[in-house]
Amino acid sequence: MLVTVFRANGAPVWRDDLPLVRALGLVPAGTEGRVTSVLVGLASLLPIGGRWLRASWVGAFALSLSSYLIYLIARRVLERSAATPRLTPSLSLAAALTATLAQSFQFEGTVAGGAVLSTALALTGLAFGFQTQQRRDLRLAPVIGAVVGLTFSEAHAAALVLLLALVVLGAAHWALPRARAIFGFGVGFVVLWALTSLPVVLRPLAGHAGLDFGHGLDASSLALADAQGGRSSALGAWLIDMGVVSFGLAVGGLAFGLSRRSTRGSVAPLLALVLADLSIAVGRGGLLTPDAFGSLRLLSVSALAVCAALAVQAGALALTRARIPFAEPASVLLVVFDFTLVFAGAEDSAFAAERQGGAAAEVWTDQALASVPPDGLLLLRSEAVAWRLLASRIVRGERPDIVLVPMPLLERGNVRARLLAAEPALAPLIREVALRGRPSEYALSTLADARPLLLELDPQFDHAQLEHLIPRAFFMSFAPQPLGRSDRVAATLSGAEELRRVIEATERDGIIDAATRSVLLTETRGQALVAAALNDHANLALALATVHTLDPSDTLAADLAAQLKATPHGPLSLARFSSEPNLGTR
Repeated sequence: MLVTVFRANGAPVWRDDLPLVRALGLVPAGTEGRVTSVLVGLASLLPIGGRWLRASWVGAFALSLSSYLIYLIARRVLERSAATPRLTPSLSLAAALTATLAQSFQFEGTVAGGAVLSTALALTGLAFGFQTQQRRDLRLAPVIGAVVGLTFSEAHAAALVLLLALVVLGAAHWALPRARAIFGFGVGFVVLWALTSLPVVLRPLAGHAGLDFGHGLDASSLALADAQGGRSSALGAWLIDMGVVSFGLAVGGLAFGLSRRSTRGSVAPLLALVLADLSIAVGRGGLLTPDAFGSLRLLSVSALAVCAALAVQAGALALTRARIPFAEPASVLLVVFDFTLVFAGAEDSAFAAERQGGAAAEVWTDQALASVPPDGLLLLRSEAVAWRLLASRIVRGERPDIVLVPMPLLERGNVRARLLAAEPALAPLIREVALRGRPSEYALSTLADARPLLLELDPQFDHAQLEHLIPRAFFMSFAPQPLGRSDRVAATLSGAEELRRVIEATERDGIIDAATRSVLLTETRGQALVAAALNDHANLALALATVHTLDPSDTLAADLAAQLKATPHGPLSLARFSSEPNLGTR
């Protein structure tokens, strides 16, 4: 807990934004993260540090709880394997530290919106399941149901994996639940799930209720193609978190535990956790939004750490009983070697906490909000950017004069009604989005007459709409009338210094903030596409230079640069960029 508290991020992080908007803004958004919302709200009352730091402490406390639960589960498994009163606590401690000081746990535990809390709830349910099988106590069934209900309110994937592990645990012990146990489990589940649903149901009925994004919005629906990071395979992540030696020990311990009757019932649920993570196809997890399946990765790392401790215990006992010279010192060195692996992993995980890049996100937020004129209006296509700006307004009260319009969320909850109350000129745009799926030139021009209008590029814009765009450092300005090339060049040069300041903030002390860079890269690529569609070579060259600074291997920039070099004054082709089918069509 102490290690993670000191590593907790006191600056805004992109993946924190949705939990902060839910908790501190009292905004109903989705059916997950309810326990986090309550705990973040309570942590915000602590008179220590900033609100972002207090929110991140929720992850740190959940990580310490996970460490204690892994210790208990490891002791249970090791005690079933062999009676080693002095060795079992040490190896259990090594298992707990191997898991919770790994990069995945530290990466998730130092932010408010991480998956550590759902992991801790799932481990709590599994620990109660072990205790139920040991004591045959049916009174624990409602408690397990309550824990599953809490886990389901926090993360659906973690709750389903917990149920799978409990079913495997019962099947491994050949113990079918009785009717009374099933009834108690159901009562506990329904009561706790309903209790955590009360804030979501009652908040929209309040007299001063704010935005309501509805109940169908979860982290899994927020992954955007323009702001994602690669989610590694399960095997690759395990090797990074535990190292090759610890992972080899874990595989050996898993096989050893399943081969013995005394430990099979305790190791089988751990195998279920590992297989659950392995069954998730390799996809792309969000850099800017919480990973919906992050708890599966943490649960599998926890299970492998326990199995590694089991392998070390079996190896130490085998050496002690072997009739060879120096057998007992070798067994001691094996246990000490296990702890050296823990410390090596702890040193590597320090980088995971530092790479959060909160300073760059804060610089981007300040510069982006400063670039918006007074009483401006922002049309946002990226949910992640919308959460970032909403979180800055809720936590710090920044720029309340700006009207934020999250375009993908217009159809949810009371968003349209609240936006129309703030700006009646949005009526044509909302009507056309509802009927045609995108706004017309007339709707945007009408809105630009009422307020200074800035937006993120929509690939569905036609040539007439592109002629209204003025490239800025962070967003594009939409003018009421078409403009010429000289206006666009002057606007690009005017925001070059602010953009350079943010780019420098994304790389400090050799650490690159990939999340903030992905946002900058998305906006700059959009400017390059607009310049290419309008045959604006001067602006295109400036945009390509920025794209090359952010990502030297970007294929779009390389292709446009080659076309620009081949035809310095002729029209450029955008046909090969299939993700922008209508961009610039007349």
